[in-house]
Amino acid sequence: MNRSMFCTLALTLIGLASTASALAADADFAFKAAYPNVTADPDGVWDASAFSAGKASLYEFELRTGGNDLLVSQIWNSDCAVATCPTRLVRLEPDGRRAVLVDDMMRQVIPPNDPRFAGLPKNGPQADFARRPFRLSADGKSLINGDFRFSVRAGKP
Repeated sequence: MNRSMFCTLALTLIGLASTASALAADADFAFKAAYPNVTADPDGVWDASAFSAGKASLYEFELRTGGNDLLVSQIWNSDCAVATCPTRLVRLEPDGRRAVLVDDMMRQVIPPNDPRFAGLPKNGPQADFARRPFRLSADGKSLINGDFRFSVRAGKP
């Protein structure tokens, strides 16, 4: 094998390893929207019963993948506990339907446009959670919220 072929082969293997590594990593959800003090969900994830006590706030994060768009919606309503709120992971179907994959109480998020976000530490676990409150595991079987994992229904979305 000559030197040129060896270099080409080495670069190809490095590229394949990098691609495999990127595909094996957890996927972060990006902040999508905040709907403070609303009486209905503009994206249709939550029904009227979630707003039975009046106004609530919604915080949404999205993950766009090749044809499997996912949305995490957290509602701050009377069902919230001290540090957790009802949260849903929803697969957005091409025909507009929503398939709920996870429905559980999860750690409260602080949206990046909230003034409290500016006062958080710049490094460490709290800062990491504030920047990346939701991740999908590399195998697609778990929604990760801080140090908690929630099983995704029907495996990989």
